[in-house]
Amino acid sequence: MTALDQTVFLWLNLGPQTPSSVLNLALFATQYLPHWLVATTLTVALVGRQGWRGQAWKVLASIALAVLLAHWIKQAAQFPRPFTLGLGIQWLPHGPSAGFPSSHAAMAMAFAASACLAPMPWAVRSVLIGVALLVSWSRIALGLHFPSDVLAAWCVGGASAWTVQALAQAVTRHILGNQRRTCKAPTSG
Repeated sequence: MTALDQTVFLWLNLGPQTPSSVLNLALFATQYLPHWLVATTLTVALVGRQGWRGQAWKVLASIALAVLLAHWIKQAAQFPRPFTLGLGIQWLPHGPSAGFPSSHAAMAMAFAASACLAPMPWAVRSVLIGVALLVSWSRIALGLHFPSDVLAAWCVGGASAWTVQALAQAVTRHILGNQRRTCKAPTSG
């Protein structure tokens, strides 16, 4: 954490004069939006259109990898949260566990990045990125994370999405290569 990190945190952290609508938006983005993203993606993976199911499973795998990596990094780094240092206003009760990187922001970015790696219109991609930004902002606005926690989480989420997509493509190429070799007609000598 640097002086710049603290300065940006204090600028983004909601103050006592914050309109209730802004506070409620931040609370919704932190408490409900991540669960809604996972539930919606799981629903698509189970009962969505055939073409969407595979991508939905990749999104879920990206989210799982991002949350797991964020948890491991938190355990290793043990960086404090702002409220444990007496900085800003904590709008949502939270234990004093390590805050670097933000699991919520890692999950949201893994969701957005993984979904954006699929063929879809830019308007949809923009909405997904906006959702990830909203969840990420809410973590700082509510006094739970420093901006560096969120930036690191974006790296974790993006890397998780890329890794899952790359592995899925490699497995698909391998399977298709095996199918082609199996399907070739034997040649007579």
